Amino acid sequence: MSQSNRPLAAIGFGELGAQIELILKSKNKKFHYYFDDLKNENGFPNTFPFKDYSNHFQEMEYICCLGYKNLELKTKIITSLSDNGSLAEPIISSSAFVSESADIFNGAVVYPGANIDKGVVINPGVLVNNSAVVSHDSTIGMSSYLSPGVVLSGNVNIGKNCFLGTGVTVSNNITIGNNCVIGIGSVITQDVPDNSSVIGNPMKFLRKKIILN
Repeated sequence: MSQSNRPLAAIGFGELGAQIELILKSKNKKFHYYFDDLKNENGFPNTFPFKDYSNHFQEMEYICCLGYKNLELKTKIITSLSDNGSLAEPIISSSAFVSESADIFNGAVVYPGANIDKGVVINPGVLVNNSAVVSHDSTIGMSSYLSPGVVLSGNVNIGKNCFLGTGVTVSNNITIGNNCVIGIGSVITQDVPDNSSVIGNPMKFLRKKIILN
């Protein structure tokens, strides 16, 4: 985890960024700067154009607040921040349960009511949403997004840039590859290859990738 006293900045500050800032405020912290084109155009205080974040690596630490529609871009930004030592420590709600043996990397965000069990690894840029459950010895890859109420049973491995919709359940010992989309309420009982879209109970592979709106 980061030990720096550099000011904290948000990259992208839409609805997701505002939700993350609420968690910060509950811990008596805040974003000091924002990198967001729309907010900059509207004169939001301490806001700069989106692309300018890369000009301040040594001055600030960052949380990337891009949502589930931009996971691949988020991974590129997270990698750049990590390479430059500018990725802020994880933001974890005080009402989340996190096992002492869980490993949560810088740049991750854990929302209120989430449950992170023993031996879990949460990689940079991951967002674990409200009331999601990540059971023992599971791993979540960079920038993946767990929606509210997702349940990962034990020893589940999720790749990078994955989106799991509200109420998804993943059975024990399942691997989901990179860049996958799992639709709302799906029950995953077998491995999912890279770049797949799955929906339903029983689960069904779709020929076309789900477009997240």
